[in-house]
Amino acid sequence: MPEDSRDRQTIKTLLKKFPKSIVLIQAYMIGCREVNDFAAMAQYQPVLDRLIKDMDPRLLATESPFYNLHWLADESINKLIGHDQKVVTPQLTAARRSKHHRWSEKIRVGYLSSDFWVPHATMKLVRGVLESHDRDRFDVTLFCYTDENRLDPVAVREKWGRIVNIRELTNEQAAKTIREHDIDILVEMKGHTRQSRATILNNKPAPIHVAWLGYPGSTVNVDLDYVIGDRFVLPDHAKPHYWEKFCRLPDSYQPNDVIYRPRPTLITRREAGLPDDKFVFASFNATRKISLQTIDLWIRILKATPDSIIWMMCVSEESHLNMEKKLRAAGIGSERIIFTPRVSYETHLARIELADLGLDTYPVNGHTTTSEQLWAGLPVLTLKGTHFASRVSESLLNAIGLPETVADNEAEYFRLAVELYNDRERLSGYSRRLKENRLMKPLFDHERFCRHLERGYEMMVERAKMGMEPDHIDVPALPERTQPFLNTQTFASSAEKSQQNAAELPLLAIPAELSRQAKRASA
Repeated sequence: MPEDSRDRQTIKTLLKKFPKSIVLIQAYMIGCREVNDFAAMAQYQPVLDRLIKDMDPRLLATESPFYNLHWLADESINKLIGHDQKVVTPQLTAARRSKHHRWSEKIRVGYLSSDFWVPHATMKLVRGVLESHDRDRFDVTLFCYTDENRLDPVAVREKWGRIVNIRELTNEQAAKTIREHDIDILVEMKGHTRQSRATILNNKPAPIHVAWLGYPGSTVNVDLDYVIGDRFVLPDHAKPHYWEKFCRLPDSYQPNDVIYRPRPTLITRREAGLPDDKFVFASFNATRKISLQTIDLWIRILKATPDSIIWMMCVSEESHLNMEKKLRAAGIGSERIIFTPRVSYETHLARIELADLGLDTYPVNGHTTTSEQLWAGLPVLTLKGTHFASRVSESLLNAIGLPETVADNEAEYFRLAVELYNDRERLSGYSRRLKENRLMKPLFDHERFCRHLERGYEMMVERAKMGMEPDHIDVPALPERTQPFLNTQTFASSAEKSQQNAAELPLLAIPAELSRQAKRASA
């Protein structure tokens, strides 16, 4: 039995002895979401809902901010989860901002993360931006605590900026090192995710502290000035529910590298173990994002579209079994459920185009997963959200010019799924639009994104130099492009470059890998 299964079983046994333990219920639910134990989720979620309704201080104090986002899409409460007012005090923040700082003509930006390695999702998104920074105006340093066995070659990393390894330093030592580099803006890129060292920022390392990309919400208990977003993920009515001030970019908060992102390769459904004559709904999101609300909605869609299948990426055997159990109990036959495991990046991009419609999850959307589907020309159906994590796909779809697949509510999500199943011509038009917009609209234009990001940094520094406290910033948009930001020849050569530099498998091996994985998943 895998270690996590044993841990979950131990917690389940303890719950029988202490059925009212909030801590045990929370821990058990985290494990159940990871493996899609929908029966247990249905049993214990009402308990958490009641505790939230009563604003039970025990739950607020012990719940994990990251896992809270997966079931509670209420920003007013997300902000309070785990909050300790003794950690980040007004005195700490004031002391940091008033600390003497030596400004220079160039803006010195520091990025802090453990994810500076390819093909981590963060670097899939941000690599082109790091390489596009205007070195005449910006000095870029990466404060890196990436695992040593994941580090890319020095020649690759040096294109991203100056690399400073802080892996073996304490938080206090790391903050001291950052101060010694006279960083003007320190950008924290992990938030409350695994391996985060965001609390380095509680040691006054820079005059301006910014959260970006890694965590879709307000980063509680960390001394931050700004969070970078856009008008979709950070609407005006969300302002009271964030500790940080907003720096909103004009298109989307999410960058997308086009140079190193492989161009999708044509393969057949047969090579991927898919039927040629069925409508394919697809989900490639992490299965922990498939909530009870999501799976029940998908079941309704499948029942209303009898000539369809659901194609899902499923990593663990336990998730596979639980998902199939839930679907079969609802009357969805096994022949309509096809699982696919995680594969190499190139293979994944190749298989996406085999689906007809991507089904997004709620309350946590696909993030990198959604942009990968849009890159491959696969329309994604999403549900309009009520917190950052549930608004991401809406942001991405608007940035590539396909707002039609953003549903206002569950009823509209269901209606659109069935309509597109019945109207293949309309759906094909959406796919064509995605491919036409890929090199025109802002979503994959990393240079445009970088210029907007840099302007945001300039606006932050301008306020700080004048002794003004941070306030909400809306970065003005550059003019819309009238021509593709890469021509066909450049795009082809960039695709070839990405396949040479980043490929885990030769392209000719993609059909074979998909075939092996399909057989393994159906075994």
